[in-house]
Amino acid sequence: MRTALCLLSGLAVAQIGSALPTLAQNASEATAAAPRATETLRRIVRFDEIGFETGLEFRQLSGDATFFLPAARPEAIEGAVLRIELEHGESMETERFVSVALADRVVKVAPLEGSSGRMTVEVPVPEGAITGGFLKVTLAYSGAHSEQLCIDERASGDFVFIRPSSALELYVRGGELESPLDVARLMPRDKRLVLDGEGAAMLPFAMMAGAAYDAEFGSVKLGGSDAGGREWTSGALLALPDGARGGSVEVSVLDGRPALAFGGSDPALGLALLESEWQDLAAIDRIAPVSLGGAEAARSQITFAELGAPQLRQNVVGSSTFSFTFAADALPAGTLPERLELLVAAANSASGRGVAVSVFVNDAMIGSRPLDSAEPEWMDFALPAGLIGRDNQVDILVQRQVEGGGCRFAPQGYPAEILPQSRLLLGDGNAPGDDFFMMRQTFRDGVTVVADPGVTQEAWPLLVPLAGALIPDTATVTGAAQLSQVDGPFIYVGATPPEGSDPALRFDQGTVEILDGSGEVMFAGAGLEALSFVQVVETVQGPGIWIRPGNGPAPEPSRTLPLQFDRGQLAILDEDGLVLSVARSRADLLQIRYPDQTDLLQLLAKYRPWIVGAAWLALTLLLIRFLQGVYRKRRDSSEG
Repeated sequence: MRTALCLLSGLAVAQIGSALPTLAQNASEATAAAPRATETLRRIVRFDEIGFETGLEFRQLSGDATFFLPAARPEAIEGAVLRIELEHGESMETERFVSVALADRVVKVAPLEGSSGRMTVEVPVPEGAITGGFLKVTLAYSGAHSEQLCIDERASGDFVFIRPSSALELYVRGGELESPLDVARLMPRDKRLVLDGEGAAMLPFAMMAGAAYDAEFGSVKLGGSDAGGREWTSGALLALPDGARGGSVEVSVLDGRPALAFGGSDPALGLALLESEWQDLAAIDRIAPVSLGGAEAARSQITFAELGAPQLRQNVVGSSTFSFTFAADALPAGTLPERLELLVAAANSASGRGVAVSVFVNDAMIGSRPLDSAEPEWMDFALPAGLIGRDNQVDILVQRQVEGGGCRFAPQGYPAEILPQSRLLLGDGNAPGDDFFMMRQTFRDGVTVVADPGVTQEAWPLLVPLAGALIPDTATVTGAAQLSQVDGPFIYVGATPPEGSDPALRFDQGTVEILDGSGEVMFAGAGLEALSFVQVVETVQGPGIWIRPGNGPAPEPSRTLPLQFDRGQLAILDEDGLVLSVARSRADLLQIRYPDQTDLLQLLAKYRPWIVGAAWLALTLLLIRFLQGVYRKRRDSSEG
């Protein structure tokens, strides 16, 4: 179990099921019901919000995609329209169509006219199509060259591109969103943090929200408002700590829009519930977790299904690529994949021919295998060391010989599928301190944040996006007043390094200069103070991250320029984002000098040319002295 939850007593365990943690609704301690939004709001759910950052593309007169768009419960919806924005083109005249199916029922077939163009397909969402808070959408592309079957459809050069700005337009009655789960599912991607309090007590909540809601992409801001008429463009997360035990989450309202209010003595616990596998329990308003914890047990493998891979099935005429991505922090802490085992099924063609399967990981080809059998077969591929990083992409290319029918039959596609039982075999990963992405994986079982008393809220615009870059989405973030109270992975925020650590770059040794590999000064003086630094450190508590905020502007990441850490142990940031990230233990790309400190090594480095010259001079004199002695001995022996 990834996360265990304990909640205040009140509901009987039997009502939930014996397999779940003890649960309760904090009804007995509830105050008056929180206000509800009363307006009808317009919520635009774009395709890029659900993972189609670059849209979808179909070619060769075939292709389909099925996905789910978040929506509200049917009784909360006044109306809904699906708008598909697309671009299309062809090099030979064909008859082409795009069909739209909602909840497995075709509701629109749009012909694509002309050799190229742009168009918008509008589909009113029929009653009953939205179920369970989601709208199932299937887009299919098809066409033909007419009856001239001698023409290969690959020669048409056709395509359809579904733009990421395509969206589901919802008109929602704000007052009908009655549970935290309703609000959380429909809340816009951009979030605003509204904190009732200051100082270190609010920092764990702010950093956990930053991790959960993609602050590394600029999706989480501190403060602000959403007073844009009927448009619901950002979601408000209110941290309202009170004296109640544990945490709580309930529906509230801010700027006339539904908001989520997190209360209790630890508001972050309510946020943890929404991001855990028990999030469906948030269908109860004011549900109140009081504790959570539990690290994942050690495992030797993880399947594609467990990694959240989509259905990998297509009809293959000539070639098709199956792709999915996974993050290193989706794997158990301390592990990395060593082998990739695919379970592949592919129908033979009418003439009995099979397919060839080629596998690429992070754009590197790791192998190719033939599949001649019509039965599913396992294929085993070794993964080279160092290939896996923070975010990884697997591309599986399936190819078969195109078979037509001598101008009588059109080329026929036959199904191929990468079955969800396909898996990654895990081995021991690098040490957590070797790279930032391994620290991120270490944090998946929880991280404690410790802030030096000198750290003010002026540093929070830096810390929130850093939380998104360093902490996994579902990790639990807790706080501690001192590092000595921490037992496990940590993030320390302060001007000086955490006690007991030996970072590569220190700021308690006087003046600091950072030089490149050739000895030229890169950063020094006031320019250095404006920068922020992130370092992997090791203390008696274990591995951790030290963040030293600078006095310059914090970076403002975006979807096009996110703030992300992959490899390296020392990172330097300015207002534009990541300046550089290096691993001091593997490469000496940076030199660090403390001019105020005059130890032996610094003296050797400073006077190295003179020392080398003196050494060569001394060696030359010794050689001359030696040769003179040899010459004299020979002369004396010859005279004797």
